[in-house]
Amino acid sequence: MAESRTEKSIKNALTGIIYKMVGIFFPFFIRTVMIKKLGAEYLGLNSLFTSILQVLSLSELGIGNAMVYSMYKPMAENNIDRVCALLTLYRKFYTIIASIILILGILISPFLKYLINGGYPSDINIYILYFIYLFNTVISYFLFAYKKSILDAMQKVSIENTIQTVITIIMYIFQIIVLIFTKNYYAYIILLPISTIVINIFRNSIIKKEYPQYMCRGDVEKEFVVELYKKIKALIGHKIGSNVIWFADSIVISAFLGLHTLAIYSNYYYIMNAIIGLLAVIYNAILASIGNSLVTEDMDKNHNDFILLNFANNWIVGWASICLICLYQPFMEMWMGNDMMFPFYIVVMFGVYFYSWMFNKVGNTYKNAAGMWREDFWKPYVSSIINLILNIILVSKIGVAGVLISTIVASVFIETPWEAYVLYKYMFKRSGFLYFKQLCMGIMVTILSLIITYSLCIMILVENIVLIFSIRVIICLIIPNIIYAIFFLKTKEFSLAITKFTIIIKNKIG
Repeated sequence: MAESRTEKSIKNALTGIIYKMVGIFFPFFIRTVMIKKLGAEYLGLNSLFTSILQVLSLSELGIGNAMVYSMYKPMAENNIDRVCALLTLYRKFYTIIASIILILGILISPFLKYLINGGYPSDINIYILYFIYLFNTVISYFLFAYKKSILDAMQKVSIENTIQTVITIIMYIFQIIVLIFTKNYYAYIILLPISTIVINIFRNSIIKKEYPQYMCRGDVEKEFVVELYKKIKALIGHKIGSNVIWFADSIVISAFLGLHTLAIYSNYYYIMNAIIGLLAVIYNAILASIGNSLVTEDMDKNHNDFILLNFANNWIVGWASICLICLYQPFMEMWMGNDMMFPFYIVVMFGVYFYSWMFNKVGNTYKNAAGMWREDFWKPYVSSIINLILNIILVSKIGVAGVLISTIVASVFIETPWEAYVLYKYMFKRSGFLYFKQLCMGIMVTILSLIITYSLCIMILVENIVLIFSIRVIICLIIPNIIYAIFFLKTKEFSLAITKFTIIIKNKIG
C-alpha cells in the first residue's frame, strides 16, 4: 500500500533526526578533542573556512529549490519524460555552479590573511587548508548532485538520510582516530572530500538501481527555462540573505576579534545550530508533502494545516529557547571550562537570536514549497545589507553582542513581517490576523515561561556543576511545558494536534 504524505514525512523526519544526531554527537566529540589536542585556533580556522565556502556557495543561486519545486507536479502526475528533461537541465546548471565556485574560490584566496585578526597556528599553511575545503565544495556539485532532486521531489529524503548517516559515521570515526594518534590537521581535513566523493557515488548507484526510469534525456522548452530563470533570479537574493545572516558573522568575528573569540563563539553557535538542525529535519521532511498538498488540496485545508503546524512550531521553538538560556552556561562549564565561556548576557542574546530566527520557519517552509520567491524579491537584500552594516558597526563597539543584535534586528523587523505579508497576500489571500495573534501569544507565553523556569533554576544552591546541570534539565523538561499546556489546552489548535497525532498512531498500530 502506498505511503501517505504524513507517513512519508514521519519517515523522512525520523531518519533525518538519526542523521542529525550523528552530526551532533560526533562533531561535539571532535571539537573537544581538537581543542584539547591542537588548540582553540584550529577550531577557529575550521569555522572561518566553513563560513567562507558557504558564502561562496551563493553561486548555487537557489537552483536546487527551484528545480525540486518544478518536479512536484510531474512527479505527482507520473510524467517520467518531463522529469528526465528537468534532470538534463539540472545537470547543466550544477556543472556551471561548480565552475563558478571554483573560480570565485581561487580569486578570493589572496585575501585570506586579511580575514584573520592576529595570528594562526604556525604549522598550518592556510592556503593549502583552504583549497582542501574548496575542493570538497566543488566536487560535491560535479558528482551527480542533480540526482538528489529525485529523492527530494518523491518525498524519499529518508534514503538520502540513511546514506549520509552511514558514510558520515565512518568518516567521523577516522577523523577522531587521526586527531588522537597523529594530531595532524591536514590528515584530519582530507577525510572530508573523500567522504563527499563516496556519498555522491553511492547515492547515484542507489538511485540508478531503485529509479532507473529517471535519467538525463530530452530537453525542456525555452519558455520553461525563461520562467525558471525568473525564479532563480528571485532566489539569488534569498540565498544571499540567508548566507550573509548565518555565515558572515563568523567572518566578521575572525576579522575583528580573532580566531580565539571565533572558537568560543563557534562552540555556543554549534549548540544552538544543533537544535536548529534537528528542527530543520522536520521542516525538510514536510516540505515535499506541503508542496504536494498545495497542488492537490484546496487553500482552506492548506491554511488550516499551516496554522496547526505554526502552533506546534511556536511551542517547540519557545521551549527550546528556554532550554538554551537555562542550560548553556552549566553545559559550557562542564564541556570547555570557564576560559571558553561568554558572560550570561551573551547567552540571553543567543536565546533571543534562536527564537527570532526560528519562530517563522513554518511560514518560510510554505513559501518555499509554493515557489514564492519573486513576491518578496527585495526582502533578502534589505535584510542582509542592514545585518552586515550593523555587524561591522556594532562588533567594533560591543564585540560579539553586536553580531547577535544585528541578526535579531534583521529577523524580527524585516524577515518575519515581510514573509508573513507575502504569504497571506499571494498564497492564502486572507487576513493574517490569526497568524500574528498566534505569534504574539507564543512570545508572551515563552517570556513568562522563561522567567519562571530560570527563577527556579538559579535557586539550585549546590556546588557540583554536573548536579546543577542535571536538575536544570529536569526543570526545563517539566515547567515550560506545563505552562504552555495551561495556556493552550483549550485552544482549537491543541485539540487538532492531539487528534491528528492519535489518528497517526492508530493507523500505525492497525
